[in-house]
Amino acid sequence: MSTRHLRAMHGLGRWGTVGALLIMLGIPTLLGLRFHCLPTLGQIFQTALPLLVIFVPSGLFEILYYTPILGSSVYLSFITGEIINIKLPAAENALRQADAVAGTEEADVIATLAVSVASLLVMGLVVVCMAVFAPLQVILTQPAVKTVSANVLPALFGTLITGALGGSLGGGMHAVGRWKSLLPPAVLTLLIARFDREISVLLGLDALLNQPGRGVIISSFRGFVILALLPLTYYGSNFLYKKGWIRVFKQ
Repeated sequence: MSTRHLRAMHGLGRWGTVGALLIMLGIPTLLGLRFHCLPTLGQIFQTALPLLVIFVPSGLFEILYYTPILGSSVYLSFITGEIINIKLPAAENALRQADAVAGTEEADVIATLAVSVASLLVMGLVVVCMAVFAPLQVILTQPAVKTVSANVLPALFGTLITGALGGSLGGGMHAVGRWKSLLPPAVLTLLIARFDREISVLLGLDALLNQPGRGVIISSFRGFVILALLPLTYYGSNFLYKKGWIRVFKQ
């Protein structure tokens, strides 16, 4: 891959990333200053810390995973988002259709074009949806519609659980008793929720957030709970598999 092409793309990517960050952070900051509603550092810390604990490590690994396929278009992909659902499949399909080898200048150009077209398509769909749904605002704000909207997220989580309950693992692999791997994290989560106040007071988390006597783990430290559940789920599933309570075989 030519050095000139790399320098040009990395230069555009860096400036684009800086510009996107300035827009995303600058507009809320200016509005907060204008209307005197900027959050305190404590509020920012309380809200952002659980998210950062999860998304900083995953973001670093995503860079290592996506970059070999997306090439220099990884800048545009991270700026516009929806990588795993839209940008990565678009780039992979374009490379496959062109028989391009990842890591070459040809593959980099093809992936960049694919990601650019996908980004423009998504933005166009957003504009169309805004134009179509704007006149329907009166209907969409009705109490009945709000009730439906409030249950969309729980419904999505329900569909995610069905994947863990099913036996198919893909590639001809099948699992029996896979649902049992959900038991250790589910039990721990229920215990934390039940004794949230007691644990918060014992660890001094309520005083840390200036909420004496209140349970704050689920509301403010759920990111750490999720991190604790990851090794528990892995080692719990491994233990159940070794005991024969979960069986995996090829059909």
